[in-house]
Amino acid sequence: MAKKSITPTMLFLLGVFSIMGLLSEYLLIELETYIFNKKYIEFTITESVTHWIVICVVWALLGLLLFYVTARVYGFDMMKKNERPTMQGLVVAVMLLSSSVGVKYILLGGWQMAVDFRREGWFQFIFLYIYRLFETVLLLMAAAFFQEGFERVVKIDNKKIPWGGAILALTWGLIHLITTGDVIMALFYTALSFFIGCAYLSAHRNVYISYIFAVVLMLL
Repeated sequence: MAKKSITPTMLFLLGVFSIMGLLSEYLLIELETYIFNKKYIEFTITESVTHWIVICVVWALLGLLLFYVTARVYGFDMMKKNERPTMQGLVVAVMLLSSSVGVKYILLGGWQMAVDFRREGWFQFIFLYIYRLFETVLLLMAAAFFQEGFERVVKIDNKKIPWGGAILALTWGLIHLITTGDVIMALFYTALSFFIGCAYLSAHRNVYISYIFAVVLMLL
């Protein structure tokens, strides 16, 4: 059976669905605050871990659904874009990683993993970082969908312009201004979103390598 041709509109919608899936966490938080009768910041260790497990399951199911739709229905299989990254791309990726880690160190007053470990304790720390691994999957998928969609719309030689990172920054990144109310953190997540899109291109659209880059950007 012939697969449908994926359009720029569908690619943009898939990117939006990826971001909406990430934002579904706030609906879960609202439900949990009602069930537990307390604010999110007041959750116990058990309640926090339960939250992370549930949202990881939601994100995993959404990620599988998006992959099925793009690969099986439209023939756009991101997992098969396994081109070998160039040395120039790897150098750019390392520079992005270094910049991100440096900015985080300044904002947090230390290494993110060390800060998180002191704040959460070893048990919560493990589940928090599993949560971030799943979060990174949807962020990378969104960047990839936006990148492919914009390249098909803009009729110029734009294969090296990080459209996906720019759109991700203007959506998921700036949304943190509303969700956190903190301008500094919103700008940081905006930059982080852009870096993820750049990492995708730097890795020559190789999903496996770009995911590793994105994970390092998110965790370190």
